[in-house]
Amino acid sequence: MSQREELLIDELRKRTEELEEANRELRRISHYRSLFLARMSHELRTPLTSILGFSEILLDQEELTDTQRRFCQKVQDSGFQLQASLNQLVDLSRIEAGQTEVFLQEFSLRELLRESCAAAARMAQKQQVKIDYEVAPDITTIVTDQGKLRQALFNFIAWAVSRSPAGESVKVTVDIDKQGLLSIKVLDNGQAPADVASVFDPEHGTPAHEPNINELGIIIGRKLLDLIGGTVTLQNGVPRGLAAAIQIPARPLKG
Repeated sequence: MSQREELLIDELRKRTEELEEANRELRRISHYRSLFLARMSHELRTPLTSILGFSEILLDQEELTDTQRRFCQKVQDSGFQLQASLNQLVDLSRIEAGQTEVFLQEFSLRELLRESCAAAARMAQKQQVKIDYEVAPDITTIVTDQGKLRQALFNFIAWAVSRSPAGESVKVTVDIDKQGLLSIKVLDNGQAPADVASVFDPEHGTPAHEPNINELGIIIGRKLLDLIGGTVTLQNGVPRGLAAAIQIPARPLKG
């Protein structure tokens, strides 16, 4: 073996050791981050639950003045927003750490869609946006992870609601092809992003733009769909708006 070859082998061995050490450090950081988020979640959920509970009690009081009721409503709205942000961060951390499992079960897609739309109804009412959904008559039950699909659908519906102007509507349609592939579209009437591709990859977006809670939600939604074998793309609506086009098998693929 020549001296040059020996030097190349030594350099390669050195670089390999450096990469292994860097990977170990990344795993340690990921572990500490997961511990921190779990602890933060535990520490914040208890007082946050109290804040939301007491604000609900106050809002039920008839003797509140308009100003007091407005302030209580702001406290409650901020609490719900903080709760949603906390849940999104914890969910994202678990997905990235590979701590999520897929649980398959058979359930009614029509009922799940109804529940997802109902969960987003409070936000829609506040935004003065209507939510409509339509499921093809030949779709009955499907087999997948019900919890993950429910959360993904809610995240995309909530994002569509947040993008839609007051007085407009969000429409969700579900079809199925002969191969058993479900097509779910969530169509809004908002303005299309300047760079659709950057929505799911905020690191490559404009430096001045940081993803809001609903954009973080659809990033998590896409990761959840990946886990259950689904895909999602963003498409320009006709004549306006933006559609999140989700495709997912109605049954687990054989083999």
